[in-house]
Amino acid sequence: MTKTPAKVPPFDYINGREFTEKLKNVTGCKTYGLLADYYGIPQSTFSTWHTHNRTGWELIVRTHLATGASIRYMALGEGEPFKEGTSNTLTSQEMQIFNLIDGALVEAGITALDLITLDRFGLKPSFTQVIEDDSGIFYINKESTHATSGRYLIDIDGSISINQIQRLPGKKLAIGFGDSTIEVNESDITVLGRVAMSMRKE
Repeated sequence: MTKTPAKVPPFDYINGREFTEKLKNVTGCKTYGLLADYYGIPQSTFSTWHTHNRTGWELIVRTHLATGASIRYMALGEGEPFKEGTSNTLTSQEMQIFNLIDGALVEAGITALDLITLDRFGLKPSFTQVIEDDSGIFYINKESTHATSGRYLIDIDGSISINQIQRLPGKKLAIGFGDSTIEVNESDITVLGRVAMSMRKE
C-alpha cells in the first residue's frame, strides 16, 4: 500500500535554543528571564524546549498577531524579523504609574518602560512598580523585600513611603526620615520592594 505524497510537505522548522533566540531578537528581551516574564510563562519552559529541541508554536502565533513579526523568521529562521519600515513593538512595556500622596498610592495613568533598560537594572515588568512623588520617579523591584542597604518602599502601620534603610545587627533596621534616623525591629515594618532605578527632578 503506497502513501500519497504530501502536496504540502513539512518544513524544516527550527527548534530549541535557536527558536528561543529568535524570540529574544523579535521581542527585544535580552535574557530568558525577561522573555518568560513578558510572555507570562515559567522560565523552566525554555529549558524544556532546549533539552528536547521543541518549538513553542503558540508564541509564534501570538507574537505575529501582536507585532506583525515574520512567521517564516520565527519558525524557519529565514529572512528578517520585520518588514522594512516596521519596527519591533515589544521593545517597551506599558505599566501603571502611581503617585505617592500622604502615605498612600494613587493611580496616576500609564507610562512606557524600555525593556532593555529594565533588564539592565535587573527589573521585570510584572515585578516592577512605578511611583512618582515631588522629588522624582522611582522604579521599585517588588521581588526585593529583604532590606539590606539602600532605598526601599515600605509600609509602616498602613502608611507607605520611600526611605533609606541600613540593616543592623539583631534583626534591626535604621530608617532615614529626612535628616533623622530611627531604629526599628524588622518586624515593625513591611518592605514592599527596593528602589532599583530613579529619575530625579531638578
